[in-house]
Amino acid sequence: MKTIRTIRAKFKKLLVKFYLLMSELSSVPISTLIILSSNPIHESYRMSMFKKLRLGLRMYLNTLHITTGTSYRAHLVMASKIMAIPPDILGDIVECGTWKGGSATNLSIICNIVGRKLKVYDSFEGLPDTKPGEPLANKNLKGAFAGMIDEVISNIKRYGEIECCEFEKGWFDDTLPKLNSPVLLAFIDVDLESSLHTCVRWIWPNLVDQGYLFTDEAAFLEYVALFYSEKWWRKYFNRNPPGLIGAGSGLPLGQYFIGPWTGRLRLEWYIKTFEEPIVVAYTQKNLSACWTYYPEDEEQ
Repeated sequence: MKTIRTIRAKFKKLLVKFYLLMSELSSVPISTLIILSSNPIHESYRMSMFKKLRLGLRMYLNTLHITTGTSYRAHLVMASKIMAIPPDILGDIVECGTWKGGSATNLSIICNIVGRKLKVYDSFEGLPDTKPGEPLANKNLKGAFAGMIDEVISNIKRYGEIECCEFEKGWFDDTLPKLNSPVLLAFIDVDLESSLHTCVRWIWPNLVDQGYLFTDEAAFLEYVALFYSEKWWRKYFNRNPPGLIGAGSGLPLGQYFIGPWTGRLRLEWYIKTFEEPIVVAYTQKNLSACWTYYPEDEEQ
């Protein structure tokens, strides 16, 4: 009797997994066209409807082949921002934290289309030790999310466009201060507060005026609070904080995560598939999110 129940449970799980796969696959064309229409793609890239659909399908299939912490929809959003900027505006694409190279693979495809360079920064040894003053850091995660550089390169060669890529191996504290070329878009997936601090600290001065900075840790309010911290932005850049579009839940891209994040797995794994905040949030160089209304001051 127990064996029959086990077989039924496995069959049910397999059936639900197949249903989710088919549901996701059937949504790829619609998601692709909607996301890639959210920004006007520059005419020089000649992105016909067929090319858009092929791009979306390729990105989706890559997330099945390579383990990644973000969805293909998130990668398409970054693609839409990159392809909206004219090619005469200089700037590389930067990724900080690549894991197995899933998002880097899809970003390399975009870089190939627009003729830009993808710079991949990672220790290729997993997460570093936490530092004092990181209340959100999990001290048991040292070495987590490690992808060996050979594995990442192999994945990009097989599923992406390796010719566009440069790899900067090492800890962010050592590699990012050497960054001295314009950045059009940066994708930061680094988990730790100290790493986020370092990445934004050294990437922001190189970000072009129309440039974007994306992060996938959108659900952790205390973490993304950096983008609203008047003290931090005044101290390092003497400007107002830029804010973060999608803070708290990520961009509304079909993953039905309402928030706030509790760290607990909700319901069954197949429900969690739809609810996980595996999307992104972003800010732009010219944005500002500083509160300026103080009526008491006006009365004085």
